Amino acid sequence: MGALRIAGTLAGSVVVLGLVACGSSDDGGASPSGGSGGVDAGVGGSAGSSGGASGSTALPDFYLDVVKPTEGQVHVQSGVPPTASVSFEVLAGPGIAKVEYVIETDFSLGESTQAPSFPLSYPYEYPGDRWAEARGFDHSGAQVATDIVNFVVKAPAATTCLAQLDQLGVAYTTTVAKGVVDGVKLAGPLNGVLFAKTDTDQPSADPMACEFVLTLWKFADVLKAHGFNKVGTLGSYCYRCCCAWSQTNYCRGPNDPEPDCSQNGYSNHSWGRAMDIRWLYKTTGEVYDVNDPADFVKWSNSSETCTTALAAQTGVSQELYSLLCDEADKGVFGICLTPNYNSAHRNHFHCDIGQSGTPSGSKVLSSPMPLVDIAEHGDE
Repeated sequence: MGALRIAGTLAGSVVVLGLVACGSSDDGGASPSGGSGGVDAGVGGSAGSSGGASGSTALPDFYLDVVKPTEGQVHVQSGVPPTASVSFEVLAGPGIAKVEYVIETDFSLGESTQAPSFPLSYPYEYPGDRWAEARGFDHSGAQVATDIVNFVVKAPAATTCLAQLDQLGVAYTTTVAKGVVDGVKLAGPLNGVLFAKTDTDQPSADPMACEFVLTLWKFADVLKAHGFNKVGTLGSYCYRCCCAWSQTNYCRGPNDPEPDCSQNGYSNHSWGRAMDIRWLYKTTGEVYDVNDPADFVKWSNSSETCTTALAAQTGVSQELYSLLCDEADKGVFGICLTPNYNSAHRNHFHCDIGQSGTPSGSKVLSSPMPLVDIAEHGDE
């Protein structure tokens, strides 16, 4: 419980709607109320020690209090890949008709209309400190109350990223490359999809961060659902500055001087946490080329890639747009940039998960605009 916001009356006292400051959009950070734990606003002085209503006192119409998970509760992941199923329930007043559970301010875990506890479960894939917000809606659909809860998702004991690859049966070799954490090279298809070196039948030879390979495993599920079994890549690793390769901004080797990236920062390719995709191969034999204007029809307004532009596509172009927008809806990568974004991406899709940590940014899916062609600056 924490940052409880309600409106109504209890034992003759008027309870006004409280205010909560917004915090980081990263669901691995502290809650928007600040600090590591939620701050319960109480219920007009008539609440019990947990912040809920005490005794048999009738709840105000718009009372809302998260009772599951409990504040600070630890959920340990299990399975392959590791997940932790977190169950949400609330104590709600009679005026609450629907509860939506939200993380990172914008990403909805789902809604429940099953009064009075409004239960919902969600499988958490990424370990760390987490917070979720319950939003209560009245019968007219207006939001009338919120409550925030902080909890912890822990990885299984002694589980490393490389151990997860082993559990998944990934064919790989370990490697060392500057900037890459737990570097690996793929030695075959990944989750039924071959991420190939250019347009060959050989696996990409680029060093990749182990965590990025786990991301590609999830991306493979999306690819297979769209009928693809092979991706022709233009590369994953290049230690250089953002935002485009040039004669002066080239891929540094281990003996090259450190680049001056003070202006735009490093490319996410520097960490082996990005991939440039040009060709996509269907299980039925067709090959789609992102650089072919007949296959990917460019749209002048990149902010409309997954809305107006997607709706206007037909044929192969519709398949390619749908693939990326579906990936974004599922929160696989942090960002994906297309030829719509800028000239540096005229012939490929660039997808990455940022410099470090899990791709939590990809979960900020402010409807109806997923993180496709949205970035602080272009990368490739």
